[in-house]
Amino acid sequence: MHIPPLYKRPGWQRFLAGSVIGAFIAYFIFVFMYGEMQEKWIEENLALRGELLELKETHNALVENHRLLDEQAKEGIEIKEITIQFTNLETFKIEHDRIMIQQLNEAVKQEANQMIGLNLDQISNSTDLLIRAIENKTIIIDDFKFRAKVRKMIVTETLQLSIELSKGD
Repeated sequence: MHIPPLYKRPGWQRFLAGSVIGAFIAYFIFVFMYGEMQEKWIEENLALRGELLELKETHNALVENHRLLDEQAKEGIEIKEITIQFTNLETFKIEHDRIMIQQLNEAVKQEANQMIGLNLDQISNSTDLLIRAIENKTIIIDDFKFRAKVRKMIVTETLQLSIELSKGD
């Protein structure tokens, strides 16, 4: 059996040439579309990897913060310093006398220094004792006698005392 030589006919030649050219054009379009799709996939993959890395770092930071807060909660918050504010220095006209204010601070801190380093749980049991110790003491500076009355006490890492002075006996 013999295959007829159709490739010699101009109609078939145009068909075969068109098919080959069409195949080349289709192949180049396919390569272009595949390259664009691959490029978008790589960009999306890199963006997702960056987001994943950021989320892992955030997660690790949150876990570390949670661990530190848990340790602090187990240990309890300790008092590290004491700040004292006098509310009525104007009535005694000593608001500008820094030396006397410093001496008043020293006298009150002498009573409150026992609270430094204690946990808040321990302090909650002894706040009344601290207030009584400060209020029962007569502070003598030069020829002046003062009695302190605790108006406000805030207990955090810093023990803040708001004290009102009155003339002593």
